[in-house]
Amino acid sequence: MHSNEKPHMPPNVQPLERPSNSRFGLAGRTALITGSGRGIGRAIGEAYAAAGARVVLTSRTKSEIDAVAAAIVERGGKAHAYECDVTQRTSVEALAKAVDADVGQVDILVNNAGGGSPIVALLDISDEDWDRTIAKNLKSTVICSQTFGRGMAERGKGVIVNISSVMSLGPHPLRSPYAAAKAGVNALTQTLAVELAPRGVRVNAIAPGFIEVARFFTQFANYAGEVRPARLSKIPMGEMGDVADVADLATFLASDASRYITGQVIRIDGGLTTNVFYKTDDPAGGWW
Repeated sequence: MHSNEKPHMPPNVQPLERPSNSRFGLAGRTALITGSGRGIGRAIGEAYAAAGARVVLTSRTKSEIDAVAAAIVERGGKAHAYECDVTQRTSVEALAKAVDADVGQVDILVNNAGGGSPIVALLDISDEDWDRTIAKNLKSTVICSQTFGRGMAERGKGVIVNISSVMSLGPHPLRSPYAAAKAGVNALTQTLAVELAPRGVRVNAIAPGFIEVARFFTQFANYAGEVRPARLSKIPMGEMGDVADVADLATFLASDASRYITGQVIRIDGGLTTNVFYKTDDPAGGWW
């Protein structure tokens, strides 16, 4: 094969593009991403694979992560898929044992698994809905950080990236469990960063704003006609974010290019939180 020829790939499949600057690359590292069957988690898994990492994909839906892993491998990357319920310590511990035996040590952990909460006032929310939301978004981050962070601390190196939300940064009526859980993720990020910094482990969080995913068009009855324009009106840059935007930032935070950054909650929102985005005259209280 001549040096200017690309390796043979199946039809309609593009080879992974790897960063030319080694400080931004992840070659030789193993990255575990929770909730990586779709959306932001999938995009981070694909970006890490493109940067040269061996990725470990986890989700409660095995068929989704199997499909993502297959797509990564087809494009020349390295990927493994494991079913796991990250709200359950026994499930995470079993995952850790399996990954250690099959793949090896985890160098990068991305706590992405989570989910929204019912649209209900705080005075009316049930214990079950509160506990479920906290477990998905905060408890899972604690369990995974403990389980995989111990090995990082023992080896004297590692990176943890937590996925938070701009909803953690201010009042969000009718979404109190989710906002509280993500605010907890922010506090956990900063505290863990201080605890682990002397042991060579960096911990940061990403707080996405309006990141558009396909399910929005079915989740909201009138997303294209009403919800989307309302969201766009609050964003100074005038455009929605993409999962690839979050994945690029997550790749930077996992790489040596960010070696002097820890304990930060970085907003990626097109300027949303620089604006006054909660307005009492908006339908449904200013958040969609």
